[in-house]
Amino acid sequence: MGASAFAILAVVILWAVPRSQPATGTLVVVAAGRYPMWLPSSTLMLRQGGESWTTVGSVSGNVPAAPDQSQLLTLAMPAGTYDAVRLGNEIQVVALAITAGQVEPLLLGIDSGHLLAGAVYAGNDDVNLGLGELAGKFVPLPAFDLVDQGGRPFNLGSIEGKDVIVTAFHTTCHESCPLYTALFLQLFKKIPTGTSAQVAAFWKPLGVALASGDTHISTLALVDRHGYVRLVYRGVPKIGNNIPPSLVTSLSAKGLTELASGGDGWGAPDVLQALTIITRPGQSPQAGGGTAPAFTLTSTDGSKVSLADFAGKPVVINFWATYCPPCKAEMPLLLKDVGQSGAHLVLIDEGEGVDAARSFLSGLGINEPALLDPDMKVGRAYGMTALPMTVFVRANGTIDRRQVGQIDERVLAAELSNLASQ
Repeated sequence: MGASAFAILAVVILWAVPRSQPATGTLVVVAAGRYPMWLPSSTLMLRQGGESWTTVGSVSGNVPAAPDQSQLLTLAMPAGTYDAVRLGNEIQVVALAITAGQVEPLLLGIDSGHLLAGAVYAGNDDVNLGLGELAGKFVPLPAFDLVDQGGRPFNLGSIEGKDVIVTAFHTTCHESCPLYTALFLQLFKKIPTGTSAQVAAFWKPLGVALASGDTHISTLALVDRHGYVRLVYRGVPKIGNNIPPSLVTSLSAKGLTELASGGDGWGAPDVLQALTIITRPGQSPQAGGGTAPAFTLTSTDGSKVSLADFAGKPVVINFWATYCPPCKAEMPLLLKDVGQSGAHLVLIDEGEGVDAARSFLSGLGINEPALLDPDMKVGRAYGMTALPMTVFVRANGTIDRRQVGQIDERVLAAELSNLASQ
């Protein structure tokens, strides 16, 4: 009986032990850089629960320039959520979820053998985003050194890992700036500032110059959690009744008119909805459908161009501006791919003059003329809330889709294929 009992106990233990092991998923660690390099042997670790570090293994080898990538490591990891990565002595925050029985990629952005600031990406969507960012598809926000209203440092390090909304305003403006301030208070509680030189340097890449009166470019930009400019808004926001009385009393007569009229029709809900574009690249909150609004605009070469000129043919309309970095980044792709597809590309500059548009196109080596929408009426007619925006119009004159934000090459290819098949 004793021998039999021992045999039964052994079977029970052998049956139970495998089931007591923690569930695991597969972690695939890949690396890419802005240019090819070598990664020396370094220990990779993951942090769980904000305190417990787990050694993943040693990684090394050739790191190609994005969008190419090299696979450094593949191994089973306990299922759970991890909140930071350590490579050697460098630590960066990440949101990594290992799911039992599933594969989870982790992309490390490498520069000179070290982790690039903010360049750690987890999950299929973020890894694809990361490869695009490292490949120069998106425009990085340059380094800056400001302080918030409490005197605390405000720089790339302080916003790392966060999606950020930034907007420009100055205290001597009594027209649009109090409305931007109200919008900013609805969205975000930090108000960074600095010396005139520091603030000017921060906004220079976005084409915003410091001003001392009411006449200036009103701009709001969305920066993703890896430090890349992804969307740019322009015009006067819609505030509603959620505005402090002190800001109302600071408004000039024209500012009060803008407040009462709802500005250019976009506000906090639109900006918050647009943030989904940052976390889901290639997605657009704007649906298609309806007839494309007719327009006739003057071109940078002085000619008049109407949408009716392209009747019976698919058209791709790109709304852009010279101060919009994502617009600059995507335009060569649009020119190349749309031109090869058989569709007509119509470039429409929003709110600027002929000299600014010509200079911008010339700087990109683009010889094709663009249309001018100085009062942005055509942009508003097409539902423009942020730049860039690309509208795909079928040959029958109806809208197939609106793409808000910098377009992904794969999304563009799919949309052009759709237009060609209709």
